[in-house]
Amino acid sequence: MTNTPTIRLAVVDDHILFRKGLRALISGFSGMEALFEAGDGQELLEHLDQGRVPDVVLMDLQMPVLDGLQTVRLLRAQYPHVRVIIISMHDEPELIDSLRAEGAHGYLLKNASPEEVRGAILTVMNQHPPTSRPPLTVSFYL
Repeated sequence: MTNTPTIRLAVVDDHILFRKGLRALISGFSGMEALFEAGDGQELLEHLDQGRVPDVVLMDLQMPVLDGLQTVRLLRAQYPHVRVIIISMHDEPELIDSLRAEGAHGYLLKNASPEEVRGAILTVMNQHPPTSRPPLTVSFYL
């Protein structure tokens, strides 16, 4: 048994089935727990404002109300220590570059394997120190 703290996560996606599946996947990973789910960026921010702040947010890019890019900008300003991994179907390099510039810590395609999801979470948690802007050595997953 280790003394490693549990990594707390939030899952943000407007598709309920995907969100529930991702939460179930995370709950199967040792040392990780899903604190809550949200259907869009606004709902995520409401949870954070209530003090439910995760270490890592796994978030879709295209969502109603507040999309992933808008939410990344707000998180960088209001919760700079929260790591953000965008999960999307889109793999355009320009989009990924803009997400990195806005402060996202990682990027996964929705067809990523469970091992890739777990690896991305561990990678962004091991980046030191947490800053409001990601270091240049951030790994993005394609």
